[in-house]
Amino acid sequence: MGIRLPRKKKRVLALSVLYRIHRLLPFSTERKLRWYLDLEWIFDRLAMETSFRHFPPASHPHRLSANAFLLRKLEPRMHVLDLGCGSGDITAVIATQVDRVVGVDHDRAAIARATQRHQHPRLTFIDRDAMTFLQQEEQHFDTLVLSHVLEHLDGPEEFLRRFKGFFEWIYIEVPDFDKTYLNHYRQLLGSSLIHTDDDHVSEFDREELNALLHRVGIDVVDAEYRFGVQRLWCRAGK
Repeated sequence: MGIRLPRKKKRVLALSVLYRIHRLLPFSTERKLRWYLDLEWIFDRLAMETSFRHFPPASHPHRLSANAFLLRKLEPRMHVLDLGCGSGDITAVIATQVDRVVGVDHDRAAIARATQRHQHPRLTFIDRDAMTFLQQEEQHFDTLVLSHVLEHLDGPEEFLRRFKGFFEWIYIEVPDFDKTYLNHYRQLLGSSLIHTDDDHVSEFDREELNALLHRVGIDVVDAEYRFGVQRLWCRAGK
């Protein structure tokens, strides 16, 4: 939801002072732009990290938005695998909507925390390699959840090719490189401060991610771009 504002705005003293400093700085426009982009990146990261300490996980606007999108797609009959489930917050929400959900992660400590924090009769957490689990599991899963997984992988295309045959539906959530035009300025200037997490090896723009899924044979059925992330509900092709 947007907002309505009065035409006349209050003066921002700090901005007025910084404008004057900006005019006095004896630097090129490129150097100034690089500096401002770096500062914006730093404060954006601080604001995001602080927001997760301020808002509880169950009421954080970012997570509420993601949950609302995903829960609209899930059906009670579904069996869901949440791959890379981490602390299990998303997995626990999914358990309220579907017949069965398994959260799997190779991080043993994370699985232990998830198991302790979340209890539900339709919810299981497993510390195991996801592919090994799928090959050994007798029951079929029809839905794969990949929430903030692909951006951490060296070979996301190969990963999707390996897993898509086990599922009918795939939910993908990754950071949105197109969330701000400033990222494209950073890219043109070769800025090193352009990632959303130190462990990311990919920052997908919207066209790039859609092209990747098309190559793999995964069809995007619905998409949402909010709170700085891409959320895609996809049908896995055979």
